[in-house]
Amino acid sequence: MYQSTTLSELEKEHQDALTQAQNKMMEDLNLAQEKGDNELIHQASVHFQNVAKELAEQYTKRIEEINELNLKNVTENIQEVYDNTRADIDLNALVYDGDRDYVLEFQEDELIQKTLEKIRENNPVFKSRRHLLKSSLRLTKMLAPVLHEIGNHCKEVLKLKADIEFFVYQNDKFNASCYPPDKDKLYIILTSGILERFSKDELAFVIGHEIGHVLFEHFNYPVKHILDEGANDLAPIHAMKLYAWNRNAEISADRAGLLCCKSFEAAARTFFKLSSGVTSDSLDFKLTEYINQFSDLEEVLNDDTHDPSDWYSSHPFSPLRIKALELFNKSKTYELFNPEINGEITEEAMELEIQRIMSLMEPEDLGNETEHSEKIQRFMFLGGYMISKADGVVDDSEIQALSSVVSPSVFAQCMLTIKGLTEQDIIDEIIALAKELDIVISVMQKLNILRDLSIISYADGSIDAAEVDVLYNLARQLYIKTEFIDRIISDAQGVD
Repeated sequence: MYQSTTLSELEKEHQDALTQAQNKMMEDLNLAQEKGDNELIHQASVHFQNVAKELAEQYTKRIEEINELNLKNVTENIQEVYDNTRADIDLNALVYDGDRDYVLEFQEDELIQKTLEKIRENNPVFKSRRHLLKSSLRLTKMLAPVLHEIGNHCKEVLKLKADIEFFVYQNDKFNASCYPPDKDKLYIILTSGILERFSKDELAFVIGHEIGHVLFEHFNYPVKHILDEGANDLAPIHAMKLYAWNRNAEISADRAGLLCCKSFEAAARTFFKLSSGVTSDSLDFKLTEYINQFSDLEEVLNDDTHDPSDWYSSHPFSPLRIKALELFNKSKTYELFNPEINGEITEEAMELEIQRIMSLMEPEDLGNETEHSEKIQRFMFLGGYMISKADGVVDDSEIQALSSVVSPSVFAQCMLTIKGLTEQDIIDEIIALAKELDIVISVMQKLNILRDLSIISYADGSIDAAEVDVLYNLARQLYIKTEFIDRIISDAQGVD
């Protein structure tokens, strides 16, 4: 009887059992050949076939047991973050983990919560319906019966408690959005372009996606508004995290869209039209060709010319989104909501792979413990210290920023030893560390070291030319082009 609890472990256990049975057969065959006993040879062969058949049956049975166990874990081990105020669907099971985890982090972040409080105090409550009635055309059931049919279908699938009110405004671009809802009503606004040129199942995906944003209450964290209101309090790392969450939120909303259209191909066609702008037959849509673009994009995002502006993008690139949705479409999680499909991928495997995909647009976490992490953090401290003293004054805000980019233990140790080092000592150690790290860390890790160090350069509210020169020198030591420094500082300052 197989005992493994994961599919990967089971596969190894099964292969080991087959190998063991095969070795036993070979021993029996060798013994039979030595005796010249054909009957024993036949018996050894038949015995192996019977054992292999039994192992195959046990293997298949254990796969089913593991899948059932994983399905049970999906429902039992879900962290309860979302309630059923707006819908009776299990949002805690549906949400993308990366979306939920950032929300939990933001709930504990005093600076973000303080900024949200300021937004609530300083801004009047936005009246969605009033604004929409003044700026666009309300689409009643008489005016748009098919759209309302789609809306009712989405409402039923997502077990929505509120009614949906649709609005349209004149624009050839393909766009849709949801406005902050009232207690008993959701507001979805569409451009005339998307309404006229998208099919019924494509519109079902779009509308389901927008409802998803409401159900997961993504409007609770208006990223641009938070960054504007908290410009004097929030650090650049907050901007990166908020935009990373924004991208992750799209993955959750896409899942709601798929529930509504129930067709992965329709969802992919929607992304195809949004990406290309082509809705006629002039291009022959091939799903596999479109999905394959992900591989090329992955290669580009991993090269040494990575553009830091990706970290401030509000939406994931379409090939990343479609790949993430493809994984969800094949998952046991999706099977919870659509029993018509047979999920091949466990919840854990799906979320881990989507996390890897989404990380292509995110700064790499250097806080993870690795065999090189101590040297990385020592390099960052020394480099950050040189940046902070470049303008002649080590500001308290710069020391605070320096403490935020390395672990507390490394920071404490370095602060104790730094006073005993001359400037040349520090430079020599930086050069030696850079030489060692160049061999063992990836280009993306180097970019993220420089990204974190750039935070220190404008921690005191301004960027001094001498500080930028230090950043240039650090980049050169890591064999990264200095243009990267220019872009990351420009992007961080220009976030809107």
